Amino acid sequence: MQGKVYSFRNENGELVKFTVKEYLELNKNEYILMSPENDKSHIDVYKFNYSHGNEALELVEDEQELSKIKSLSKVI
Repeated sequence: MQGKVYSFRNENGELVKFTVKEYLELNKNEYILMSPENDKSHIDVYKFNYSHGNEALELVEDEQELSKIKSLSKVI
């Protein structure tokens, strides 16, 4: 699925497109690494969060968790 484009609405309601760079699994958690279409040099890391039958993406900000993801990643 690398290269797939997802569209989201930001906090201002504007449509923002992200390109998938990589999918990873770590400690039974699934992660997706994406770049905004308008800044391909920037990569955000999101964790899939499954709650009450719904799927959501949660921005990973924990430095320890990010460090582990970076050690596995081929794109960051």
